[in-house]
Amino acid sequence: MEAVAPSPITVEVVGADLEYVVREMRSTVLRMAYSPILTETHDFFCGITNAIGEIVAINVDVPFHMFACKDAVAAVNEAYQGDIHPGDQFWLNDPWQAGAHLNDTTLITPFFVGGELRMWVAAGAHYGDIGGTVPGSASGECTEIFHEGIRVPAVRVRRDGELNEEFLRILLANLRQPFEARGVFLAQSNTTLLAQQRMTKLYERYGTPTVDACVEKLLDHAESQARASISALPDGEYYYEDYLENGGVNWPDPVAVRCKMAVDGDRLHFDFAGTSPQIDGVANCTMTNLWAAVFDVVDTYLAPGNVSNFGAARAFTISAPARSVVNSQFPVPINGFATVMFGPIHGCVQGCLSQVMPDEASGLTTSSANQTNIGGIGGKYRQDEYWIVYEFPCGGWGATHENDGSVNCYQWHIGDIPVIWPLERLESMNPVVALANDLYLDSGGPGFRRGGVGIRRAWKVTQHATFAVLGTDGILPRPGLRGSWAGALNWIGVVRNGEPLVTSELPLKAGGVRLQPDDVILYLVAGGGGYGDPLEREPERVLRDIESGYVSEAGAREDYGVIADGDRVDLQATQDLRNEMRASRVIGDVERSADDEYDELRRRIVPVGAGIAQALNLSDGDVVEVVNPRGAHLRGWARVAKGMPDHSMALGPRGVGIAGVGADALAELRTPWTHCMRRQDADWKFRA
Repeated sequence: MEAVAPSPITVEVVGADLEYVVREMRSTVLRMAYSPILTETHDFFCGITNAIGEIVAINVDVPFHMFACKDAVAAVNEAYQGDIHPGDQFWLNDPWQAGAHLNDTTLITPFFVGGELRMWVAAGAHYGDIGGTVPGSASGECTEIFHEGIRVPAVRVRRDGELNEEFLRILLANLRQPFEARGVFLAQSNTTLLAQQRMTKLYERYGTPTVDACVEKLLDHAESQARASISALPDGEYYYEDYLENGGVNWPDPVAVRCKMAVDGDRLHFDFAGTSPQIDGVANCTMTNLWAAVFDVVDTYLAPGNVSNFGAARAFTISAPARSVVNSQFPVPINGFATVMFGPIHGCVQGCLSQVMPDEASGLTTSSANQTNIGGIGGKYRQDEYWIVYEFPCGGWGATHENDGSVNCYQWHIGDIPVIWPLERLESMNPVVALANDLYLDSGGPGFRRGGVGIRRAWKVTQHATFAVLGTDGILPRPGLRGSWAGALNWIGVVRNGEPLVTSELPLKAGGVRLQPDDVILYLVAGGGGYGDPLEREPERVLRDIESGYVSEAGAREDYGVIADGDRVDLQATQDLRNEMRASRVIGDVERSADDEYDELRRRIVPVGAGIAQALNLSDGDVVEVVNPRGAHLRGWARVAKGMPDHSMALGPRGVGIAGVGADALAELRTPWTHCMRRQDADWKFRA
């Protein structure tokens, strides 16, 4: 038996064994959990860490939860230092201890060998309801953490193998679906106990020194791979900035996230100085979420094709201002964590990386997890119990330089996770009737390679219920990439008698809306961003898009400059139209100002001359985009500047870098609206 220096083959075998344990944990949760949020949408994770919480193996459903797992271990070690024993288990959902939101819970079990703590086994799960103001807990109108449910710090839930039933009674008394929640809790608990049995056999087979050495080598290998990829990037500092459209009812203005990425040899550092302060609304996340969001993108770009373990995260560092929207502190609400992660944090990291590896970049993803809850009590399905439908539809993938974006599936940065229920399951468990489940026409971002299209989904309730949604990208499109455009805007709402119902002051920020029988829940979900200039897309590809139901003939004409008539393209008319569209683009001289200009809301201001304003029909405060031909575009808000030359715009040093302005000091300025966005209000109406 090998003792200290295992062979590469042994390292691989031990690593595969740990991954097998995780896969068995995953299948056990799917079989034991009562909640369709786990069985249908797979919103859970299973993982194994070393003694300090570094993930060695994790399932691919939601891999970003590895950071919640690491921080949960740290929280338990801090709370129970010197008092952790075999037979213990710990549970928590405090977002400032283990990230995400209150619905996302983590149960961890210590694994001892010879009386010494060697590893931790973790099972995290999204509970369908964790209390709070609305069924399902996620609401777009929350202004403090207490609105979102019960918050539990790290607490021992099993001692000497005995379950703490008193804790469980208190927890379940605060939840709307105690039967389902108990099933989820026991699935979390028992799957970690099963993993302990499998890991005991692994240690017995290879011996403690060998397994420990293999674990460290697995982490070291992921770290060395990440460092090798970073070393191939040009050293320097790179900047990007991105925005959420608003932070909910108390913060109707955009929320800014700014990032500086420093490449130094084989290390990366991300500095989020200048980001908006935390708000009493739904646009906050924790440092755990920030780490997870950065890792999502960095690991995907630098190590495509696999889910790395925590070793890869050793190759970069992160700093962020305390009490900012990316490093919030108690007592702000956290349910909007996903919109901050998937939107401006991912956008900033993608934007920085697109400047150093433009051929590997993809169209920017949607900001929104579109957390949608519809629930009620009673009726023929649940008698005196709550029923809750929780879905988080998020549309298509961003395109790459080789491929169009994948159609209506969760984004590449998240993992292998369904986001909506099968309609048969939806109808069999809840008082709802499915009406539509289609591709959303023209929703993919136009580009040389088209973004994946989103979904148009509708179903009606057959009894009184409540509706809540927490999403974004309903007003402000995502930035384009290398001349492309964003996917469609999101719209998730209620249609009554064929007309959209006003459910809140702001789109996608509703809570506790009363539904009547026959009200329709309608999803119009954004697609992914495109890649490259849509006027360079091959006309035959556009024709296939029309035939496949991805693009309309009107969208082909307005966004791609393609004239289609039935099953053919008029090539001469297409060439003429494209030449006309290219000639109409607004190219301005870039005046380099000493400083970047921002307003009191931290929005970037782009001063423009009267000629540009007239060409684009701009007024002060209109949203504009400076096109970067080799990276992600620069977002800003126009200010028509008196005295500035007609066909010029002003950018400071960071703006010039983000926009990729060259020696000719020229740049294209445009507004961000596509065909789908301009006519989207017609899609809000729905009749079965």
